[in-house]
Amino acid sequence: MATPNFPLSGGPQFLRRTLLPLTMASAIVLGLPGCRSSEDEVRSIVRDEMKKGVRREAVTNAAVIGPYSPAVRVGKFLFVSGQIALDPGTGQMRQDNIGVETKQVLDNVMAVLRSQGYDSSHVVNATVYIRDMKNYLTINTIYAGYFQEKNYPARVAVEVSALPKGANIEIAVIAFKDH
Repeated sequence: MATPNFPLSGGPQFLRRTLLPLTMASAIVLGLPGCRSSEDEVRSIVRDEMKKGVRREAVTNAAVIGPYSPAVRVGKFLFVSGQIALDPGTGQMRQDNIGVETKQVLDNVMAVLRSQGYDSSHVVNATVYIRDMKNYLTINTIYAGYFQEKNYPARVAVEVSALPKGANIEIAVIAFKDH
């Protein structure tokens, strides 16, 4: 059996602009039981989807300690960069203990979310970087208080050897909001 030869010149742009809308159009057309659109209708749907395009917008209204954006919005998603316990008022790390540090990190995450019209209920994924897994229980208890019970985001928690500015915890999140 021969493998089909699909022209993929254009790389990710081709995939985003051509295959994704085709898939979306197929889902729309094929997802309606008993409905079969004409070929012209399918072409029209594909043309409309291809015109939409997904906008990428960097969030630049917060201080950062390196060459990155605090967050990037792509369509309905907001990708929030890893936050550490920098006090936005002083620019200093808040590291009195792991509880204080964790609260400051989550406050920073929530501030970036709020600045873009999102909140913790929109977070669909979190990645937690921890320097010492012995702090996991304390971190987990505080973390749980920032999200609605039974609506927790998917999460990864990993121990790492070092974090920027000597931080003991860093959290990055992805949020989705159906505008």
